[in-house]
Amino acid sequence: MRGFALRPVLAVALAKSALNLAFAGRYGWHRDELYYAVAGHHLQGGYVDFPPVTALFAALSRLLWGDSLYGLRVFAILAGAAVVVVAALISSELGGGRRAQVLAAILVAFSPILVAANGLFQPVSFDQLTTMVVLLLAVQIALGRGSWPLLGVAIGVGLETKYTLAMVVILLAVTFLIFRRDALEPRGVAIAAAIASLLMIPNLLWQLDHGWASVHFFIDPPSSASDESRPVYIANVLLLTGPLSLPVAYAGIRMLLRDERLRPFGWTVIGVVVAYFVLGGKSYYALPVSLFALAAGSLPLDRWVTTRRLRRVGIAFALLLILLLPFGLPVLPVKTADSIGVIDARTDFQDELGWHQFARTTGQSSQGADVILTGNYGEAGALEVLGHRLPPVASGHVTMRYWRPDVAGRNATVVGFGPHPAFCGPDQRVVARVQMPVDNEERGNAIVRCTLKGSLDQIWPRVLAYY
Repeated sequence: MRGFALRPVLAVALAKSALNLAFAGRYGWHRDELYYAVAGHHLQGGYVDFPPVTALFAALSRLLWGDSLYGLRVFAILAGAAVVVVAALISSELGGGRRAQVLAAILVAFSPILVAANGLFQPVSFDQLTTMVVLLLAVQIALGRGSWPLLGVAIGVGLETKYTLAMVVILLAVTFLIFRRDALEPRGVAIAAAIASLLMIPNLLWQLDHGWASVHFFIDPPSSASDESRPVYIANVLLLTGPLSLPVAYAGIRMLLRDERLRPFGWTVIGVVVAYFVLGGKSYYALPVSLFALAAGSLPLDRWVTTRRLRRVGIAFALLLILLLPFGLPVLPVKTADSIGVIDARTDFQDELGWHQFARTTGQSSQGADVILTGNYGEAGALEVLGHRLPPVASGHVTMRYWRPDVAGRNATVVGFGPHPAFCGPDQRVVARVQMPVDNEERGNAIVRCTLKGSLDQIWPRVLAYY
């Protein structure tokens, strides 16, 4: 692309990817990654708590590299590298020169949210990419050189990646209707909507077949370790955008609001952050638009910086990155991170530790069992992915409730339901306790052996009553 700083932007993307890859296997599997890996064995049009694209990547990773944690996380790292390139493209589309494009790449690449998110295989990384692509294509349309069909594809794929993109799309539509109705070609809008709808058909069919399970889940979500109070939401949006980058994001939003052609994007960024605050959403739902604001802010930053200012700000940016890095990536040994409070501060780290030991302990306690019943998808995923020669594994947690194995016997190992599961007979006994290297959700949980009160099919309603 003429005028695009391809080589330096790719160099930034490569450096950022190398940083993530260097620590990709430092701690271990995250409970969510174990769930997504199992979902890759059950490809379908939808899942209770996430759309199907993540499972497709999990299946592809298994096809290419088997059950490799590095292989799985490579997809998240590549998505992050693509976000960096798209950020530079956004800067270019907005009129930024080569230096502005490189500044956009650096600001986005080493923002706390992108560094931390790309360290794990989760829908968040792919959502960041699809959101940035949707906004890039929408910018091109606003400037009179875009493609409605491509925008439709990006929206459809994005919604099949993470439902939270819907908030961005809705606010873009509303703000374009208010400020840029002239850019909304009826035929183009219809084509984009039709393409996005077609791409959503597999998911919609799955939802119809499963009683709109995802709708019920998001209307009344269960509690989660990543839940945030509203003050914490605000703090996380500010912190994860980057303390030194906040003025750049602000300048980007201000620039967008002042330009009549781009005003919808400024209000969309503000609207998304405010909407998830009001709705009680999580900060990472809103943060992809913060990355867009940073890319836009590269233009006023480029106008502001002199060589001296750039050197000073660059040094401060690098020092802050090093200071915050232990909270974004597992750079510290587990004992050190735990002793200084990093593990407590970053619950994702808690959920990456001890799963191999969990699988071994549970497996040793399950000799002769007909089935292993687990309380959550992390436990079930650990046994499915990391266990060896184990009995069939069953869990009623989220989508796993639909993957119940066909088991006739009633001799069970039960973990995650407390020491006295209601569906166990009077012979139930605690045979072991879960050992974990840090104080997380699993540590100390009872591993119970028992005879089920009926077949797995018969006691399944009692299992589901736990959720």
